[in-house]
Amino acid sequence: MTPILATVLLIYLVLVLGIAVWSATRTRTEEDFLAAGRSIGPWVGGAVLAATQISAGTFVGTLGRHYLAGVSWWYIWLGAWAGWLVSAFLVAPKLRRFGALTVPDYIAARFNSEAARALAAVLIVLSYTVYLVAQFQASGEIAQAVFGLRPLTAMLILMASTGLYTMLGGVRSSSYIEFLQAGIMVLGLLIAVPVLLWHAGGFAASVVFLDGLDERLLGWYYGPRELLAFSASFGLSIAVAPYEMTRFYSMKDERTVRQAIAVAIGIQVLIGTSVLAIGLLTRVLFPTLPSPDQASAIMALEVLPPVVGALLIVAMASAIMSTVNSILLVTGASVAHDLYGRFVNRQASQRRLIAVNRLSIVILATVPLIVALQKLGDVQAIVVEQAKFMASFFFVPVVVGLNWRHGTAAGAQAAMIGGFLACLGWELTGQQGFARHGIDAVEVGVVTSLILFLVVSRYTRAVAADNVAIFFDGPAGRR
Repeated sequence: MTPILATVLLIYLVLVLGIAVWSATRTRTEEDFLAAGRSIGPWVGGAVLAATQISAGTFVGTLGRHYLAGVSWWYIWLGAWAGWLVSAFLVAPKLRRFGALTVPDYIAARFNSEAARALAAVLIVLSYTVYLVAQFQASGEIAQAVFGLRPLTAMLILMASTGLYTMLGGVRSSSYIEFLQAGIMVLGLLIAVPVLLWHAGGFAASVVFLDGLDERLLGWYYGPRELLAFSASFGLSIAVAPYEMTRFYSMKDERTVRQAIAVAIGIQVLIGTSVLAIGLLTRVLFPTLPSPDQASAIMALEVLPPVVGALLIVAMASAIMSTVNSILLVTGASVAHDLYGRFVNRQASQRRLIAVNRLSIVILATVPLIVALQKLGDVQAIVVEQAKFMASFFFVPVVVGLNWRHGTAAGAQAAMIGGFLACLGWELTGQQGFARHGIDAVEVGVVTSLILFLVVSRYTRAVAADNVAIFFDGPAGRR
């Protein structure tokens, strides 16, 4: 498989580099770098939204959870798709109408507060640093299982390759590269499922084996209450995920945004169902792997024909790269555009802002790499934790803030800080409490954030009417 895999990887990397160089020649301003000149259409946009969400948490973590826990983990997708619908109807159109460059831009304009902008930028950087840990850790798992490489080597390769094309072309290069990556993911998974099913002896034989191995694999490994908490974590965070919302700004108009979300859900249905099948069939073929996170790589290496296995491994790499790219763009913009450009050097030139963006990307890629080497938990667990925090501090200021005109700057800041601290406090002290009371940290965080937003907004100074009008007065508020 080695020469075939090397050939497929080389072709893929040449295509990625070519797109990045082409995009770099068309990047002149900060708007080009962060919003692709508002030029992205629905098919590319939908593939980008799907590829951004389909990360290491899907190819390594979710597939590994299906290997470990069976069918019941699939229900978390319902929460994710509910989050997309919330975004399509309550969030995305207003954000695209506003036409900002970053999510903190929205926070600052909606609540007329630069302090709220800074707080949002800092929380985004902290939360996504955790998410990057999962992506780097997954790359280490795959490289160790497939190539026998040390995890550090794989992480450095990931950081260098993804950082390069992110720095070169910004959102334009990442959009077209992620369109390519989404196609590779879908193709690799759809080919892998029937091949694995044949090796496993067919559908009926697989069902009999799994039921005999552990009856929970085809039933309820996780209870409905646990699955509801997991689904809420993903759904609430996806509805307001900055690395997804930022993509809305690069699309042509509001109609394009809605069409792109529909395309993204369709792609995710194919991917989610295929990952479920692959996880279960891998358990049939390899019942006792040392780590569920190795299921995807072992299956690709040991079972699939060389070309199909190589394609699937490239799809895994694509999933990780697309998410790392999106996170680096969002966190780099938070540092360069929302902190440096607003509080350090308000007179910075377009060239200087792009340079700071690129430098921030390098720095922000290094910290999670160091943490990932400690392997603090399995990949899916890290992804779930990040989703809980994102939902806890961002869902209320974004979704409620876009649809309730009485929210204030003080209310938004209280909601972000309170939601973050409530989620953190419950995670540190309340895990046994979940078993006793069935209450998850994301529920504590979001409810705390909502209460603080409503109460503090009730007793603090209202936002200027001009700022509110941008988001509540339809076309009159367009930029």
